[in-house]
Amino acid sequence: MDTPRYKELQKEYDILKDERAKIDVYVQMAVEVRNFDVEQAMDMANEIINRADAIGYRLGKGRGMNLKGWCYWQQGEYDDGVDILQDALKISRDINNKPLQARVLNNLGYIYRDRGDLADALNHFEGALKINEKLGDEVAQSVNLSSIAYLLYDLNDYENALEFALRCLPIFEKANDLHRLNALYHILGNIYFKQEQHLEALRYFEENLRLSEQDTVMHALAISGLGKVYYKMNDLANARKHLVDALKESEELSNVEVQIICQFYIGRMMMDEGNYRQAQQHMNAAFELADEYNRKHDVMSVHEALAQLYDKMGDIPKAFYHLKTYEQMKEEIFKQTTFNKIRNLQTRQQVELAQKEKEVAEQTAQLKQQFMANMSHEIRTPMNAIVGMTSLLMSKNPLPEQMKYLKAIQQSADNLLVIINDILDLSKIEAGKIVIEQTDFSLREVTNSVRDMLMFKAEEKGLQFMVNVEEGIPVRVIGDPTRINQVLINLAGNALKFTEKGYIEVRVTIQKKAEKKYWLKFEVIDTGIGISPDYVNKIFESFTQAGTDVARRFGGTGLGLTISKQLVELMGGEIGVTSELGKGTTFFAIIPLTESDVQIVEQKSSAVDEQTMKKLNDVKLLLVEDNEFNRMVAEDTLKELLPDITIDIAINGQEAVDRVQEEHYDIVLMDIQMPVMDGVTATRTIRTTLSAPAKDVKIIAMTANVLQEDVAQYFNTGMNAYVSKPFQVDELLLKMAAVLEGQKPAMQGAATVKNTIVAEPAMPSLPDKITDMQFLRQFAGGNDEKMAKYVGMFLENGPKLLNTIEQSLQAKDYAAVKIAAHSMKPQLSYMGVKEDVSHIFLIEQTAGESAHYDRLPTLVVNLKRVCEKAFEELRNI
Repeated sequence: MDTPRYKELQKEYDILKDERAKIDVYVQMAVEVRNFDVEQAMDMANEIINRADAIGYRLGKGRGMNLKGWCYWQQGEYDDGVDILQDALKISRDINNKPLQARVLNNLGYIYRDRGDLADALNHFEGALKINEKLGDEVAQSVNLSSIAYLLYDLNDYENALEFALRCLPIFEKANDLHRLNALYHILGNIYFKQEQHLEALRYFEENLRLSEQDTVMHALAISGLGKVYYKMNDLANARKHLVDALKESEELSNVEVQIICQFYIGRMMMDEGNYRQAQQHMNAAFELADEYNRKHDVMSVHEALAQLYDKMGDIPKAFYHLKTYEQMKEEIFKQTTFNKIRNLQTRQQVELAQKEKEVAEQTAQLKQQFMANMSHEIRTPMNAIVGMTSLLMSKNPLPEQMKYLKAIQQSADNLLVIINDILDLSKIEAGKIVIEQTDFSLREVTNSVRDMLMFKAEEKGLQFMVNVEEGIPVRVIGDPTRINQVLINLAGNALKFTEKGYIEVRVTIQKKAEKKYWLKFEVIDTGIGISPDYVNKIFESFTQAGTDVARRFGGTGLGLTISKQLVELMGGEIGVTSELGKGTTFFAIIPLTESDVQIVEQKSSAVDEQTMKKLNDVKLLLVEDNEFNRMVAEDTLKELLPDITIDIAINGQEAVDRVQEEHYDIVLMDIQMPVMDGVTATRTIRTTLSAPAKDVKIIAMTANVLQEDVAQYFNTGMNAYVSKPFQVDELLLKMAAVLEGQKPAMQGAATVKNTIVAEPAMPSLPDKITDMQFLRQFAGGNDEKMAKYVGMFLENGPKLLNTIEQSLQAKDYAAVKIAAHSMKPQLSYMGVKEDVSHIFLIEQTAGESAHYDRLPTLVVNLKRVCEKAFEELRNI
């Protein structure tokens, strides 16, 4: 050993005469050695135990046993490690040495964690932490906290794991403890890796590499960490190099953990590349190691990966076995934490994964999904009529007073639609991913719209409603006008609700300014009932109002202020309230905004040009809609804009099918939820039962069902585009023009399009080369004659099987589709056509599940273009 610390200890050891003192220093030397050579450290531990035993030095013997237990952990000899550490623990308790007791408990926690016994691991880590807290040993506490960080990482609680790890970082840096700092970098690299913050993960693993010596466990861990990050970043060349190097080094070091990591991720790479047999070899190697050393977490992860691999290989029984085993192990490992909650550690959440709660959560999610789908339709259907009729009335040259009311209706409806869209976007809300926009807007337009929306209610109650914007605030600023409007409507709406006499004022002033950045203070002041001091501090909590008497008197859910607080904080601001009971309340929000470079208000130009309008004027259109109001809105809107358009009406899906069969239409606007036959069934019937050109008519879904899975179903069924109800006129016209030209609907375009447009999922682009002769060459042993024979057989059988699949699908003979796909699957594999390109296995499985028949048309269309490209490539060999 030639590290500076080891040399320093060696000098100290050489001049000592007392055997006990020499053993104490020798323990420190062994601790230094263990970071580089576990086997040598094991030999030194045995020497320490024997020498301490010879002179009756029980503390020395206990420290030697603790070191030996740590070495057993590193070598994967978990049972031996637990036995020797239990003996060390007994000694530490007998002699009442708390520091040794804490170290032994922490090492036992390491072994239990690796074995997947998370409850026992947590108990031992907590026991060690409590001791070190009493001792006031900050560095030792940080060692325990970093251990708990890894446990939280195992439990997929990455946020709290990161919090614990970062808490330890300055302690180890201050102590200049490079070994523990290096281990902590490894934890941080893994946490960021799981959070998919790949650049951060890369940075910490690179620090790992910088601090670690060649041919050490930490060096091998660092290289394997870099390898798996490069894999996730799709830098496969770097990934393969690092993983292969780490595997070689870990085999020389006999380190099980790194070997499992490398075999696992090399297997994942092979699986992604379609080299299933090689992937299987590496996965099995990882599995055997994890199983031999009883590393339950690793065994669980490999089971999951093997389920995916066998699924891709078409071996469903094995895929199911591994998936089932994975689920059982996951349940077994995680449910322990239900009875061993992480407590007294200032965590923001507790781990509760009991089976009963899991079942309840699944049932709740299903009910919520159904509720959200129904609510979407029920709200949007009447909203469509409101928005559409308002637009029609505004185009009829109303009186100025009437126009004022109509604009207020339009503004209210637009804001309501924004809120509905956010509520219905479940994934965004549950993941906390509401996006704050940074767009150019007029602040005075926002405040005036608030006044226009609430003025009528104020006049009804005999209240003054005032808006004052301080001079000096730029005309146009950059921020999120919709969210600011939502906050002001919430705050001013509350003020109106709780004010019976006097006034409400919306006031905007400059709180501070730095160059082009303004911190604007938005105040909503009222002379209402005020808020009791008991409730002021919790008024922003969910479902909270100023007492049950207030809730009964004024109604409401109490969510408005909670939403406002979240939105203001997302915009980088702060929100607060001052109030005096019986005299009034002032809510304020301070929001940072940036002055726009353009202070001249430009008129919006129409998104639909004259040439497009002329083309649409000649269209013959079938409007399929069972709701009378919606029919009237769509028909009147289109005829006003396109006087020469021909519009026929169908009130259900069956009528639509009959009309498309009898007459030629350029476009069908198809509602989804209708009596007799719904829009999805009607579209599927048109696409699969009618003959050309009727079956190729352009169909646009126009519906209130806006959940993501609904939209995916529309496109899978064969619809060409999608327009959300209530529709925006420019959006509808642009979609109509796009489908006529055979284009995919534009995702962006008019500034006037306000609703989120869900674009038709594009057919995946095909690789430059579909076929890969490497597998066939290996299978045929490099025999060119055999290869030519197999290619010829495929070119003969492939088109026949493809034709069978297409014809059977058209005849709805799904059993025949399944059989033909099953026959084609291995042939495509021999030609090197990957599953993620052909989806032939997915076609086979889908044809056997009646609930998913609607997905087949799109899958078969993709298969046809894949096969045609493959046929062409093979003919040119």
